[in-house]
Amino acid sequence: MNQSMLIVDDEELIRQGIIARLEYLDLKPQAVYEAENGFQALDILKKHKVDIIITDIRMADMDGLTLINKTIPLYPKIQFIILSGYAEFAYAEQAIRLGVKAYLLKPISNDALKKAIEDVLQKLEEGEQLSRTVSEGARSIIEKKSYIFEKNINDLLRTTEIYTEKNNVYDTVDKEFPIKNKWILVCIINIDGDSYEQKQFGYKDIDLIQFSVKNVFMELKTHCNRTIVNNLVNVNQLIAVLSSDREDSLRKEAEWLFNQLMNTFWKKMGISLTVGISSAKNILSAECAKEAQEALLQRMIHGNSNLYFYNDIKLLSTSNFPSSELNMLRQYIERHDAGNIEFLINEIFSDEQIKKYNISYIRILWVRIIGILLKAENTAFSKDSKHMEKLVLNFEVLDSFQSLNELRSYLYSIILEGIQTTGDIDINSKNKIKLSIKYINDNYNQDIAINELADKFNMSPNYFSAVFKRETGQTTVNYIKDLRLKKACDYLIHSGKSVVEISKEVGYEDSQYFFKVFKKATGQTPLQYRKLNK
Repeated sequence: MNQSMLIVDDEELIRQGIIARLEYLDLKPQAVYEAENGFQALDILKKHKVDIIITDIRMADMDGLTLINKTIPLYPKIQFIILSGYAEFAYAEQAIRLGVKAYLLKPISNDALKKAIEDVLQKLEEGEQLSRTVSEGARSIIEKKSYIFEKNINDLLRTTEIYTEKNNVYDTVDKEFPIKNKWILVCIINIDGDSYEQKQFGYKDIDLIQFSVKNVFMELKTHCNRTIVNNLVNVNQLIAVLSSDREDSLRKEAEWLFNQLMNTFWKKMGISLTVGISSAKNILSAECAKEAQEALLQRMIHGNSNLYFYNDIKLLSTSNFPSSELNMLRQYIERHDAGNIEFLINEIFSDEQIKKYNISYIRILWVRIIGILLKAENTAFSKDSKHMEKLVLNFEVLDSFQSLNELRSYLYSIILEGIQTTGDIDINSKNKIKLSIKYINDNYNQDIAINELADKFNMSPNYFSAVFKRETGQTTVNYIKDLRLKKACDYLIHSGKSVVEISKEVGYEDSQYFFKVFKKATGQTPLQYRKLNK
């Protein structure tokens, strides 16, 4: 038998006799445990799974009935068989009241023992069957409830009926997911078939892919309400709905959510997702779905694996939208061509281009370039994905720029950080100096040796120094010194740190030397500078 058993009796001879009888009757349990009294039995139950307990009634320290009383609340599924040398009605009555199914008198006959074991085995099977039935019934109820919710969402997005308070479907959905008095985005997620049909997944796996998309989507952290269901009229699509009290926050949430989602499936499974998103509305209706589908159709022009907003269609449709430049940028990033990357960033975000459009143009291009970076092959974005994703998916930084120059510089620096770690950047000496400047700016408070810096960019120290001075108008040493002093001035004005602390913060371990360098450069001691400028 597959069950485990605990035999409790203060006489070892009886315990061993029961085990021998069970073997003879071909009823030997999968595991057998022995205890001399109720206390030992309770200790065994804490350590091992037990299905059946055979216990004597009269034992020292704790009798059998007390053991049963203490066990049932903790392990309600265990079945009990009582042994007794006394045919006393009081014991039998208590045993029956406790739910004991067999009461055996010593000496035990083989037939009585066999029947008692068979009875409790049947009881255990009935209990397991009941549990399975209840579990399956609960799962069936959950699945049915989920399907009804899914169908209701689909119905609301297909019907032309305008929502009223009497619309039961709308009310039913709102009970599961908040849509009343909310701003809503409807998002259609298309699983791009051409990205997986030739890989480890095929069309036959569409159910598995849909299930995975749903799970990942719901696990992503966000500040808005969201839900996701199958599109019942297109097996290759899912429908996500975002809702919020604030209309202005929805787009940012959508950008973050879907860039995370698309990146995860591309990196982990090689599956491309394209998303079309409606404008924000205060009613979930067929108009939302229509807008989302229209936005999704932009993939026919601008390609898959992108995020398309209905509000951006006008901008995307203009002849001046830099589709070809974005495609070239993708190629330059994968080739690590820093010079042309910088040129294209300046071209795409040129003052002339921005003047033609509104701020939406910048957001569209920003999100599109982030998508390019996350999918770029042979870069730090593919090799150190967690760090790079954290860097590029910080959409809040877009609102912090004070000028287009800041935006261009930041975006260029992100790309350089992604490609410079690979060691095979295809750039000329001018661009190598740009990379070295970025490295110095990031590490100015470290000990930077000219020889090591030159070696990092595959240049001789003399040639590196000559090109650096030609491009910056300064020697490398003076550039590092001026940068450190600029940072020190900033600390003196905006922090309460001591001169010794600031000295170490900007890369000078010797504070006396820092004092001399600072005074020579500014004509003031650090404390004088702080007093005059703070």
